[in-house]
Amino acid sequence: MKKIILLLALFVASLSYGQVVINELDADQESTDTTEFIELKSDVPNFSLDGFIVVLFNGSSAMNESYRDAIDLSGFTTDVNGFFIIGSDAVTGVDIPLGLNNTIQNGADAVAIYQADASSFPNNTIPTTTNLIDALVYGVNDDDDLDLLAALDETVQYDEDANGNSEFESIQRAPNGSYCVGAPTLRAANINCAVVCPLQVTVDSVTCDAVTGGTDTYTTTLSFTGGGTEDYTITTTIGTIGGDNPGTAASGTITITGVDEDVDFTYTITSATCSIVNMINSPSCVPASNVNSIADLRAAVVGQTYTLTSEAILTFQTSLRNQKWIEDATGAIVIVDFDGIITTTYNEGDGITGISGILDSFSGLLQFRPDADPGAATSTDNPITPQVITMTQFESNFVDYESELISFTGVTYTAGDGTATFAENMNYQINDASGSTFHRTNFSADYIGQLLPEGSIASYVAIGSNFNNTPQVLVRRASDIMLTLGTEDNVLETLSIYPNPSNTGYVNIASQVAGNMDILVYDVLGKQVINTMIANNRLSIAALKSGVYIMKISQGNASTTKKLVVK
Repeated sequence: MKKIILLLALFVASLSYGQVVINELDADQESTDTTEFIELKSDVPNFSLDGFIVVLFNGSSAMNESYRDAIDLSGFTTDVNGFFIIGSDAVTGVDIPLGLNNTIQNGADAVAIYQADASSFPNNTIPTTTNLIDALVYGVNDDDDLDLLAALDETVQYDEDANGNSEFESIQRAPNGSYCVGAPTLRAANINCAVVCPLQVTVDSVTCDAVTGGTDTYTTTLSFTGGGTEDYTITTTIGTIGGDNPGTAASGTITITGVDEDVDFTYTITSATCSIVNMINSPSCVPASNVNSIADLRAAVVGQTYTLTSEAILTFQTSLRNQKWIEDATGAIVIVDFDGIITTTYNEGDGITGISGILDSFSGLLQFRPDADPGAATSTDNPITPQVITMTQFESNFVDYESELISFTGVTYTAGDGTATFAENMNYQINDASGSTFHRTNFSADYIGQLLPEGSIASYVAIGSNFNNTPQVLVRRASDIMLTLGTEDNVLETLSIYPNPSNTGYVNIASQVAGNMDILVYDVLGKQVINTMIANNRLSIAALKSGVYIMKISQGNASTTKKLVVK
């Protein structure tokens, strides 16, 4: 009996002793990300990786599926120090090369180690905790992907840009199993996560000193907090350093001047506990080319500077990255204003003329990054009428509807069972008579936490979008999706409205049931425009502009929803 117990103890010890974990991840670098890597580490040297696989999951896909076949580690061992490297071809001493660049997605995504056969995890496999050895959910300034975290039984999504320096830092494991970020330590001991750099540095602006046809210079302005605690050395590969000294000032600004346009440079700030390195990409200090419509802007060259000379209408805005969605009769585009260049306050329906900036692309989505504040609105209270399409039309030609306000009819949520609620950073399948697509909840919208609609939504308003050529829609607010048909207990089936269409300034509402009626009227954007009670079967619509509206009529315990057309 003693011999059996001893053998069992040795077997258990061998299982716990032979372990491999995700030790370091560098998913984001400057430019085209040519040196991305995943570093694994075993607790014993020369550890056999037979039977282990690494799986990369895409947090932006509908079910967080893997975005490539599993990486089979069978036949490999860790090195004499327990390290094993998977990464881009250019990574020094890489053990399993994945390609030239952009081989590991920036996030919100995940890396996981499984003890399983690679054939059981082909491309587009959903995450599971079965046979899971270790997992790391990460991002670069991304909102927490709650469904991906839950799928891998993790609670923390680690941000590679936690120090505002993601292009020069990696995510590294601490002895307690948590992670922190710092300068990469490929095949070496990780940084001490207990020692935190007190200095926080942010790039405030990178601005041309002049915009001419010749060679101009530009100025970079950095702001810092957490200074005055230790001595700092600031260096730059080119240019002149000025401004405040973080060694003596608690906060302030640092300037780097005299750098020629089209010349990138790197600055470093070092101290006993800090090693901050960042590359500044030169702005293009050339006069902007004029484009006369958003369609022309969308067809222009990515990376170049343009001025949209025509007026565009603001359809939505959010404080997240200071985004603004604009459209005209030819198309739509999203303004992404990381640096807060646009300081003028606008309202939805305002017209903006003369927007200037750089045409950019992020994961297949065209963006316009402003380089100047276009000033006061050139018109206000413009009508915003979404284009009514089917989901099949959207899925087939989603680029044509990118950033545009669109509308579907007769929409249902697959998960709308009366118990499911909206959560952030989730994909929800929506359906109409023609097909289906996905609603991505990437905004901190007012419907987060509310129940998914159960019934059929008469007029569903959304913004067309895509991520990595995967079509999806974004919903601005609850009123865009919460107007449903067919969910009332008692329906007024015999009620009629006339004249409809109407150009008389009123409509008559005839019902076979006597009594007052409560009337709610919504425009196609889901905004409530009338809330009243009538006793004489006549509703004044004189204040309504021409267009299509949805009326919800309640009488006693019965109600119905009707379409109203105002000429």
